[in-house]
Amino acid sequence: MDVSRLEPWVAEARQRYRTAEDMVTGVLREAIITGVFSPGERLPQDQLADLLMVSRMPIRAALRQLDSEGLVVNIPHRGATVRELSPAELRELYELRVVVECFALRRSVAAATASDLVELAGFAEDCENAEEGEEWIQRRCAFYRRLYTIGNGVRVVDTIMALRAEVSRYLLKKRFCPGWHRELLGSLVKRDADDAALFLEEHLMEVLESMEREIAAANGCNGAGDGRKR
Repeated sequence: MDVSRLEPWVAEARQRYRTAEDMVTGVLREAIITGVFSPGERLPQDQLADLLMVSRMPIRAALRQLDSEGLVVNIPHRGATVRELSPAELRELYELRVVVECFALRRSVAAATASDLVELAGFAEDCENAEEGEEWIQRRCAFYRRLYTIGNGVRVVDTIMALRAEVSRYLLKKRFCPGWHRELLGSLVKRDADDAALFLEEHLMEVLESMEREIAAANGCNGAGDGRKR
């Protein structure tokens, strides 16, 4: 494994985080979410410690934290790898996202002010104009964090962003529904919570089913997941 791929982030991370453990956790989390490290790839502690110029203690602590977030799997005596999602796990994550995000979106629709909508419009344009890959993922994350911050508390927002983080690396080479963010914003402008929630649910399930078809094709199967339809 070539951990030198992390080098562009290391200098910035040293300025951003207060402790070595926070710095290591932040760098590895961002590398996994943005696809620098692929699902199933090993994360050797010695190489990471050398590159990040820390002892193995903060590396181990960071890997435990990322394990708890569902991004890493720690196997005793074998080390850590980037977690791979099974088709069943992927479907479960998306179904959970539908429940939590539709709940949060309804609250956002009710609470959004005119200035919130103007700001969200800027975030939506950023998403539409972003290049595919890491930039697109980061701008989408910014859009959704801002959207769900309206009318919701920190715990709700953090839960949503954690669920999104688990699947974002599978979306790096995908771009679904151009103009979608603008259309969702239109539902907020109309103050139509039912329309916004339905629009979001249909979008999430469309993305899921597209990913399931790709997994099935890659595995040489005729179907994926549990076969349910939306």
